[in-house]
Amino acid sequence: MTDAANSSDPSLSEITAPAAARLEGIDFARAIAFLGMMMVNFHIYIHNADTDPGWATQFASLFSGRAAATFVFIAGIGTALLTARWRRSRSVEDRRAARMSLFKRGLFLFIVGVSFRAQWPYDILHFYGVYLALAGLLFTFSKRWLVVFAIVTPLIFVAEYLAFPPLLGWDYWESPSFHNPLVAFRDVFFTGHHPVFPWFAFFIAGMAVGQLDLHKSANHWRLLIGGVILIALAKAAKFAMLSLNFVKVLPVEDWGPGYALNYIADLFGTSAYPPTPFYVMFGLGVGMIVLSLSLMLCASDARRKFVKPVIHAGQMALTLYLAHVFIGVTGIEWFLPEEWESIWWLFGIVITFFIASVIFASIWRRYHKRGPVEWAMRRLVD
Repeated sequence: MTDAANSSDPSLSEITAPAAARLEGIDFARAIAFLGMMMVNFHIYIHNADTDPGWATQFASLFSGRAAATFVFIAGIGTALLTARWRRSRSVEDRRAARMSLFKRGLFLFIVGVSFRAQWPYDILHFYGVYLALAGLLFTFSKRWLVVFAIVTPLIFVAEYLAFPPLLGWDYWESPSFHNPLVAFRDVFFTGHHPVFPWFAFFIAGMAVGQLDLHKSANHWRLLIGGVILIALAKAAKFAMLSLNFVKVLPVEDWGPGYALNYIADLFGTSAYPPTPFYVMFGLGVGMIVLSLSLMLCASDARRKFVKPVIHAGQMALTLYLAHVFIGVTGIEWFLPEEWESIWWLFGIVITFFIASVIFASIWRRYHKRGPVEWAMRRLVD
């Protein structure tokens, strides 16, 4: 296949295709999501100091849940591009090949993620593996049905939230041992840090967006405007229910033991814990804005050339995700004295690690087409 053919073949995976065939704005957006995830994850181990200004700590908290949501949303877009060949041909062979590719990638990431949990209890990779496996069952649906699934998924979480903790005594957001299959199932689908319900909604939404022509400027603007609208709606609902106290209209006391007003009020928040439908709206809006601005930035050859090192980092996000824990988190635990911890150390370490990641990715890509972990996954599953 010629380079010209490569550049016009949308069936090639955004994750594994040669550079000529890529929408490099997606890689840039993934790098920005990785930067945000570092801010959140390093903040777990670098605590705020009493003298830190409020605006700085508030800024750092903005990334919580939103960076990971953007990461999952972009993963859904990559899945749509991976399965584009089937959408053109509608052949049984292409459908089977796409499904098996998703299943094998999902299994690879699930195994890596479960193994990784011993080092990093907040791992997202094993959830990501489950998302890919589920995508192998859903990629044949139209955009309209994918949007329906994305809407229903957070609503299922609401039902779980109202039923399981009060009635069964379950605790959310644990990192339990996976030796018990039932506990592992509960963690992946219901009570973990990024459970299928509702986090799979970000992935499904990405699969729907990935079926659009993302080369078109008009779609970039639609994503930007749509993202702003989603954030505005989520914030408006939160303001009405919590700031204006409309939540008090709900007859919570009639629902039985275990239902307190503050517990129900949490359903109208936009933070990641609990991941309510309004959080999903807000996080998806952020992902759409990040993607749209990244696509706009990389639409110009000159601008794309300028940010090429960041694009290379986005193409190696899986490798860098593992490295930021094994090197970054471990280094913080070992070498940063507790009395030095502050928001400024957080910002400094995040920026330093991101610059180092960009430099490493740029050097690596001079000699290799894929990052080391991306190469290993490709060798094992294809």
